[in-house]
Amino acid sequence: MVKDLVKKYPKSATAAIDRLDFSVDAGEIFGLLGPNGAGKTSTVGVLTTRIRPSSGTARVAGVDVARHPALARRHLAVVPQRSNLDMALSIRQNLLFHARYHGVPTDVRDARSARLLEQFGLADRADERPHRLSGGQAQRVMIARAMMHSPTVLFLDEPSTGLDPAARLFLWERIRELKDGGVTVVLTTHDMTEAATLSDRVGIMDHGRLLALDSPGNLTESVPTEAHTGTPTLEDVFIHYTGRALR
Repeated sequence: MVKDLVKKYPKSATAAIDRLDFSVDAGEIFGLLGPNGAGKTSTVGVLTTRIRPSSGTARVAGVDVARHPALARRHLAVVPQRSNLDMALSIRQNLLFHARYHGVPTDVRDARSARLLEQFGLADRADERPHRLSGGQAQRVMIARAMMHSPTVLFLDEPSTGLDPAARLFLWERIRELKDGGVTVVLTTHDMTEAATLSDRVGIMDHGRLLALDSPGNLTESVPTEAHTGTPTLEDVFIHYTGRALR
């Protein structure tokens, strides 16, 4: 939940986040879209405790991220766009090290790592080093690793960028499985197909404010007929609200 959230950076004439309000329902996939400079990176930064807000309230799993950042981090996980796997460790060790860092008991982390490696199609490569993986496989390892401390909210940044169609579809299925298991997913992406396919609801940001928030279907139906040719898409919605394409 975000309420009256403001983030101002020194030497900047405008607020990166300008009185932002929205909530994400438990167990949904929420897509956050915006052009470069829209404020979505700052918003996710606040929600994941990396950036302190100037004012307002932001809560993750009911925890105020500014007042109780350590507690909030127990409930959330972040998967960046670029790989940050430890190349000196095996795939399995990457998962186990993450779990140990978060205080997961040994017997629990062993069983959980085995289950996640199987779920993400990595069991047969568990003892290999990450440098031997494709981009799609590395992305799956990072998501599996993020789930090792059983977060209730998962933040994904451009999860399928650079993946081939088969790898992308496999990853999308795994993300849906996480949702079906009760995990709330916050997705930032420039891929309109990804946002429309995965998201239960989509929020469109620009200039630090939320311009639209609804299901992909309702958003496309809201676009005036003169604003598109043929069947409207989420790209048409984005251009309608921001006046520019998402690139």
